[in-house]
Amino acid sequence: MSGTLPSSATGSIRASEHVLRIPAFRKLWNAMSFSSFGDWLGLLATTALAQQLAGGDYATANFAIAGVFIARLLPSVILGPIAGVIADRFDRKKVMVIGDILRATLFLSIPLVGNYLWLYIATVLVECVTLFWSPAKEATVPNLVPKNKLENANQMSLFAAYGSAPIAALTFSFLSVSATAIGETVGLENYSAVDLALYLNTLSFLVSAITISRIEIPKKHIEASQKSDSLSTSLLDGAKFIASSKIIRGLIIGMLGAFVAAGAVIGLARTFVGDLDAGDAAYGVLFGAVFTGLAAGIAIGPKVFSQFSRRRLFGAALTTAGSLLIVLSLLQNLVIALLVVLFIGAFSGVSWVTGFTMLGMEVNDEIRGRTFAFVQALVRVSLVAVLAIAPLLAAAIGEHTFAFGQA
Repeated sequence: MSGTLPSSATGSIRASEHVLRIPAFRKLWNAMSFSSFGDWLGLLATTALAQQLAGGDYATANFAIAGVFIARLLPSVILGPIAGVIADRFDRKKVMVIGDILRATLFLSIPLVGNYLWLYIATVLVECVTLFWSPAKEATVPNLVPKNKLENANQMSLFAAYGSAPIAALTFSFLSVSATAIGETVGLENYSAVDLALYLNTLSFLVSAITISRIEIPKKHIEASQKSDSLSTSLLDGAKFIASSKIIRGLIIGMLGAFVAAGAVIGLARTFVGDLDAGDAAYGVLFGAVFTGLAAGIAIGPKVFSQFSRRRLFGAALTTAGSLLIVLSLLQNLVIALLVVLFIGAFSGVSWVTGFTMLGMEVNDEIRGRTFAFVQALVRVSLVAVLAIAPLLAAAIGEHTFAFGQA
């Protein structure tokens, strides 16, 4: 285990910009930005395509969209820990480059095939590839920057991951209102906004692959990981480390709690804005508000709360986000709800950059990939359960009107 954690969270935008002066990390950050943009744009495009393929039936459309979410999350149940071991045992650069090329190919195939079955199959395969790509990327970051700049590097990494979501949402909205004009310009008159989004998505992953291929990434972890006796031994070592570390256990429990709450919001977001007499536009704004808050929390949160230790900041941010979710459930005004959602995203961003920094500093390099993979797998399993259960609970509870101040 690495040394004692520093006592304060002193990240700042200025320091984060400075860490981008490290050539290898700057290239990886650029690749992460393109890849994350493609991932969010792909999510918007595939859910929209699912709704289109469902036709005009409301219930079928909702089940189709839910199917896309579940297809993206379900592979983690089986492949999450295994993917982390592979990220530790093989050249991380090759894992990321091949992963981006495979994802580009799969997204390209979705509009070309254009049916329900392949949409779900391709979505599952994309997520399987992502399960290998993500721990390889996360385990690489600490090898490219000095330890005293790791928090700043994680700020920028998470900013790339979540800050690209509003950009993807704006891009998808732009394509939706200008698909005809764009299609005529580039000779794709017969293609919809969803098709154009998926083609742009393909391009973003290819750019990411090219960028990563030009990075020099250390391979010390390969020799250390190859000393393990077997795949099962490697998995067991990762699980034992997580179980033996009080800090890691606390981080994982906190992250799971945050994602259970986030999963409930995602699963019920469309119904929530409908209850406030709003429509798809408000749903899009709500989506953008969450990730705008996340980006702000990741970018400036540690600086604003620099007087707190990382451990206290992590717990306080999660508690505040959870409390705001309770407030959100009681609101009847869309504008106030959007403001609360913005702050929920901000405090979630603070907790994420703090939690990932603590993980990166506490975990040894040779098992870092599988540790991140275990965390990702547990988070995604929780999301699968919540995305499936939350709408059922809401349907079982039904609609009720409570009148206050009346006899």
